[in-house]
Amino acid sequence: MKLRTISKKLLVESPYEEWNAFIDLIAMEEYEDLNQIQRVAHLCFWYDSEVQNGGHIQYFENKGTERVYETIKALKSLGASKQADILGEANQQYSSKIRKTINTVLEFVMASREGAYERFDIQYYESEPTVTELLEKYFQANKEYFVELI
Repeated sequence: MKLRTISKKLLVESPYEEWNAFIDLIAMEEYEDLNQIQRVAHLCFWYDSEVQNGGHIQYFENKGTERVYETIKALKSLGASKQADILGEANQQYSSKIRKTINTVLEFVMASREGAYERFDIQYYESEPTVTELLEKYFQANKEYFVELI
């Protein structure tokens, strides 16, 4: 199991380092190298990050649809049922037609401007609790799977 180590001394001086280590682990490690508890956080983190940064179109273009159903399950286990439903609906729309590959920033901007996923993006941004808030709770409940104090 992959972990991030933090000194207890550093944690006293900078309590946020524990959260940073958690994010570093779930963001930087390969999916295949994580255990099931870590994978839940990894999938939810990347879904949230992509949608927050560029909407559902960015999520699908960068992450594809290979792990969508696993991500939906991960979101539900995190307590993000609204977001899981939104992803399910957005995926249905995305998968319903053959798409041309987006190869440039300009093509991405043009696809984004079409607004095909705007309603999903708005619903996602309005969903509460947020995925970040739920990841914080998940981390607090499962710290031993992410961080080791030395």
